[in-house]
Amino acid sequence: MGTMTSRSRRALAAAALVAFGAAGAGCGAATEAAHHDHHAAAASAAAWRPKAGLALRDPRQLYARDGVLKVDLTAARGRIVVSGSSVVAQPFNGQFVGPTLHVRPGDTIEATIHNKTDAQTNIHYHGLHVSPTGLSDNVFRTFEPGSRSRSVVRVPADHDTGTFWYHVHFHGLSEGQLAGGLSGLLIVDGLERLLPAELQGVPQRQLAIRNLELVRPDTVATLGRDVSPGKRAPQLVNGLLRPALTLRSGATELWRLANVGPDAFYDVSLEGHRLTVIAEDGSPVWTVRSHARLLIPPGKRFDVLVQGSAKPGSYRLLAHRYDGFAPQPTTSLATVTVTGPAVAVPPLALPRTLPTGTTRLDDATIARRRRFVFSFGRGRTFRALINGKQFDPMAMPVAARLGTVEEWTLENTSDEDHPFHIHVNDFQVMSVNGKRYAADGLQDVVTVDKLGGSVVIRNSFDDYSGHFVFHCHILGHEDAGMMKTIEVLRRGQQPTPPPMAGMKHHDHGM
Repeated sequence: MGTMTSRSRRALAAAALVAFGAAGAGCGAATEAAHHDHHAAAASAAAWRPKAGLALRDPRQLYARDGVLKVDLTAARGRIVVSGSSVVAQPFNGQFVGPTLHVRPGDTIEATIHNKTDAQTNIHYHGLHVSPTGLSDNVFRTFEPGSRSRSVVRVPADHDTGTFWYHVHFHGLSEGQLAGGLSGLLIVDGLERLLPAELQGVPQRQLAIRNLELVRPDTVATLGRDVSPGKRAPQLVNGLLRPALTLRSGATELWRLANVGPDAFYDVSLEGHRLTVIAEDGSPVWTVRSHARLLIPPGKRFDVLVQGSAKPGSYRLLAHRYDGFAPQPTTSLATVTVTGPAVAVPPLALPRTLPTGTTRLDDATIARRRRFVFSFGRGRTFRALINGKQFDPMAMPVAARLGTVEEWTLENTSDEDHPFHIHVNDFQVMSVNGKRYAADGLQDVVTVDKLGGSVVIRNSFDDYSGHFVFHCHILGHEDAGMMKTIEVLRRGQQPTPPPMAGMKHHDHGM
């Protein structure tokens, strides 16, 4: 890409839609653009003027009953209230952060997705170890404009407990649709049961972090062409600007930190406090560690324990400047008031390890080793590549065998960081930039550093066969082609093309 800036790449990325759904994906994008332009002419309301410092509150909470979570998710464009002020957006169920879905291992999610937008879309249950086929976590499906689509996801009885999330995943349109609000948290309950008895009843908070980017003073961007991560944009927690919360001195809480936006990285700290990680990307950790800061790239989650400081007062939850992608200045995400009286704060009574039951892959037999290089193409069209190729929905997939472990080397030759994500199965990080990495557990997102960074991971392909994908979770990069299909094969099966009959690859220049 030569000397092209990150922001100019974002403008070009919207012109590089790689259609992924049905043969009319390009038409869906054009229809959405026309809808977008209609609202541009019609908008007459006052600019969005958010109120800072409102009390932090969780999103709406939905729970399974008798082992089934039935939920209606309506994607629709409209005027909603975000942090105390009205703005036009395109979220689920009229809230900029969708409802939090609660299930337990063994439950079933029965979701009905009402697509009241003018573009095709679909849904992904990020991080869940579930089937990628049929009505389950199948990102090869297409939900047409005006349609009502059913999604049925069966959560295994032995599924990990922790924080996950759901979001749209229609390739070529995912960045803009997610920017407009189409995401929410998903919690597999029961993580606290791994803690010592005295900590199992601690209060819990959900902190869904994302930005809000305006295409006009009263309208949130909903098209990739209008999303510019290099542009300074308000950073929100649960759809609130710098919300306020209280924490009693010496008290412990469980915070669920999640990056549910399309592009931004968050290097998070809480002044005067440590963040003790008990789960990463929905996987309870093998080794409990306390951190001053946590890097939360797009798609990543941490479940952390926080103890109120021995010194009552006001503390900021900060997102520090991060230079790996579209740098933004250090900003305050929230204000935490520690209330008195001051008490002595003893160390958390936590074991060194948690009884996760997850298998480490250090001594696993490696069935195959592979190398994937993340790069940008050259020319007037922004192209994001893996092994020199842009995503082709009809290309033969990477073929892996069910029940095997593979070792992948991920390399980054571009000048922007790439958060790697694979669907269905977690992985273990073995090394970072040539140095052995002492993994605390499994994960589903890892950052590959720019300008020569490398990460070695081990994938264990367990339980589920079928087609799914891996990609960069900067969704502008994914939309521009930084994605591949993988097919996990059962014994005796041969690789087959992805279920994309009739699909064409769309490249649009300037």
